[in-house]
Amino acid sequence: MEAELAALASSGATALVGLMVSDSWARVKGGFARILAQSDPAEAPLEGLETSRMELVTAHLEHDDTKVAAIESHWRSRLELLLRSDETAADALRRLLSAFTPSPVETISNFNSGDTHFGSIIQAGHISGATFHLAPTSGEHIDKHDGPRPAN
Repeated sequence: MEAELAALASSGATALVGLMVSDSWARVKGGFARILAQSDPAEAPLEGLETSRMELVTAHLEHDDTKVAAIESHWRSRLELLLRSDETAADALRRLLSAFTPSPVETISNFNSGDTHFGSIIQAGHISGATFHLAPTSGEHIDKHDGPRPAN
């Protein structure tokens, strides 16, 4: 069980640090704060999370990998202590992490082999009502009324 809790604390800290610098932070920070508050209701975990987030953003901007690793290590230790002292925290952390882990269906892979493309490539599941204005390629003349035609 110790190894399982250590692994959960590690994955929780990695996810936490990753989410702190993502667009999902606003949606997930309350969940982490609630889990952290279970160990000490008098504490203000949201403040600590926001302080770590500001330090993390600064560390990323300064390309300070040592600081990033230290912040993640801090949260790994903190989560591990919480998980060892509160049985319900492990389930709460698992639920929170699963809510913000992308499913395999959301994964997109692209492979292009052998062709050389000069210009825009657009990939989307669905495009509606889009207009594309492309510059003429060499040897083409664009007439506003007739569309592309070979140059003379």
